[in-house]
Amino acid sequence: MGFFSRHSNVYLYVPNLIGYARVAAAIYAFGVAFTSPYQCVAAYFLSFVCDELDGRFARMLNQTSTLGAVLDMVTDRLATTGLLLVVALVYPQLHVVAICLIFLDVFSHWFQMYASLAVGATTHKDVKSKSWLVRTYYGNRLFMGYCCVSCEVLYLVVYASKWPELMQFVVPLPGGAGLTIPSQLANLLPALLRFTSQSGLPLMSLFGILALPGFLTKQICNWVQLRTAADQLIAFDLKKKPQQKER
Repeated sequence: MGFFSRHSNVYLYVPNLIGYARVAAAIYAFGVAFTSPYQCVAAYFLSFVCDELDGRFARMLNQTSTLGAVLDMVTDRLATTGLLLVVALVYPQLHVVAICLIFLDVFSHWFQMYASLAVGATTHKDVKSKSWLVRTYYGNRLFMGYCCVSCEVLYLVVYASKWPELMQFVVPLPGGAGLTIPSQLANLLPALLRFTSQSGLPLMSLFGILALPGFLTKQICNWVQLRTAADQLIAFDLKKKPQQKER
């Protein structure tokens, strides 16, 4: 069997090699986060692109594997966690928000994974959820991709707002009007002042605005997913009890 087809060495499957490269790119991004913002954003973006490539190559080359699936999911969680930790270090006033987002992300995905294993599902992606939003999220790859990308983009935008050199690219607004931020919000997050410009809207800010709906949708889906998974685990235990009594 050739290297680009299904063979016995799962560690060297092409999608798994892409997964290793993704881990390395994420670690490098975090390593230079406080010294080279351009390299950080580029490396993290490369890591995120690899997240799309590994799945495509796995299906194209028939090199799907349990190792690859777990590697992909764990890397997703750790990369997002690492980025949120960087945001918390850059903006200490956001550390509680970052921690809450990490908790929700990890709780929802691991609860769903264990619930899927308990009921014998082949994937943690809940396409049969009672929630139409979750069904839409997992049933439409483009929509799910937009929401996932939106989270990463929004976190990167918040990180980038710390560095003036990343906020210098401005999109002109109609009439040449600038933007103003309410003083209360500016006091809460001084970085918002860099999201504004007298001549227009910084490109990073535009990315953040476009990502906001997807980010909010993803957090709602995470919460619904967590609640549904918890209900499934409870139902699984209740279903086991009569069987145990019969023994």
